[in-house]
Amino acid sequence: MVATHAPDTIRMIPDSPRETPMPDPTSLATKRPAAPASSWGERVTIRPPASVLARLTRGVWRQASRNPRCPATPRLDGRTALVTGGGRGIGVETTRGLIARGAEVISASRKPHDLSLPARHLPLDLADLGAVARSVDSLASLLDGRRLDLLVANAGLWPTRFARSAQGHEIAFATNALGHHALIRGLQARDLLASGARVVIVTGDIYVMARECTPDFAYRTALGGQLAYCRSKLANLWQMRELAARHPELCVVAVHPGVVASELGGASRGVGGTVKRALLLSTEAGAQTPLFCATQPGIRSGAYYHNALGRVELASDDPAADSSRAAAFWDLLEDLVTSQLATGTD
Repeated sequence: MVATHAPDTIRMIPDSPRETPMPDPTSLATKRPAAPASSWGERVTIRPPASVLARLTRGVWRQASRNPRCPATPRLDGRTALVTGGGRGIGVETTRGLIARGAEVISASRKPHDLSLPARHLPLDLADLGAVARSVDSLASLLDGRRLDLLVANAGLWPTRFARSAQGHEIAFATNALGHHALIRGLQARDLLASGARVVIVTGDIYVMARECTPDFAYRTALGGQLAYCRSKLANLWQMRELAARHPELCVVAVHPGVVASELGGASRGVGGTVKRALLLSTEAGAQTPLFCATQPGIRSGAYYHNALGRVELASDDPAADSSRAAAFWDLLEDLVTSQLATGTD
C-alpha cells in the first residue's frame, strides 16, 4: 500500500471531514440534498491521499451531500451525442439527461436501450475490435454527414470471472480501455468528432488500487476481477491524459461519478443489497457528474473530476499522474488497434 500523502489542500468544500466528526454510516444515504452547481463547479481538491483506504473513505464520506446536481441549462438543441453503455445504469440516466436538455442522443450498447427513451440505438460490442470498427461504419451512416458534439465513454465491465476478448485480451482491459480507444480513434479517422467536441471518459477512483494495466493480466477469483476493473480505470485516466495532450482540438475529461448502487460487479440482493442501496448513490445521482462535465461551461480539458471532490489535482506520485506510463500505454493501445485493423482479425 502506498504511503498516504501529506494532508491535502481543499478549496470551497464547506463540509471537510477535518471540520465535522465522522457520521454514522446510515447518514450516507442518498436522500441528502446535492451540492449546488455553482459551488461544485469551483471545488478543487489538491493532492488527495493515494492510500487505498483513505482515498476510498474520502470518496464515500457524505458523498450524497457533495454530489453535484447538473443544471438544466445550457440547452443542447442541435447537438448530437453518443453515449456508450447507454442501455443500463448511469448510462441510461446520462442519456435521459442529455435528451432533456435538447440533445439528439445515440445510445451505444450490446443490447437495445430502454425503449421509453427517444434515443437511437447503435449496436456496440467494445470487447471485439472488429465489431467496434463495424459500429463506427454504422454510426457514420446514422450521422449522414454530421459530426458528434459529445461523446460519453461510459460503458464499463467489472468481471466476476476471468474471460478473454475476441482478440484474446483480458476482458476488462479489452472492454473498458482498448475498446473505447478503438472507438475514439475510429471516430477521428472518419472525421466524426466535431472540432471542439467534448469527450467525457467515465473512470472510477478505485483506480488507486492499481499501478498498471496490461492486456495479459490473469486471475482465478472474483477478487482478481475486481483488480482487473481497477486496472482498467487507471487506464482510462491515462487515456484521458494522452488524448487531451495529443488532440487539443477536443475537450477531454475523466469523471468519477461516485460510488453508485448499480449492477456493476454483479447484482446485490438481500441484506447486502439493502446496505448497498442505503450507502451508495442512485444511478440518477451517479449520472450528475458526467452530465455536468458534458454540458457545463468552464470545464478544463485534461482534468479529472470527482463527484465529491470536484476537480482533482493529483500528486506527482499518483499512478494516474505518471506521464511516461500514460504515453507508453497510449502507444500500446495504438499498436493493438493498428495490428487488428491490418490483419482484419475479428
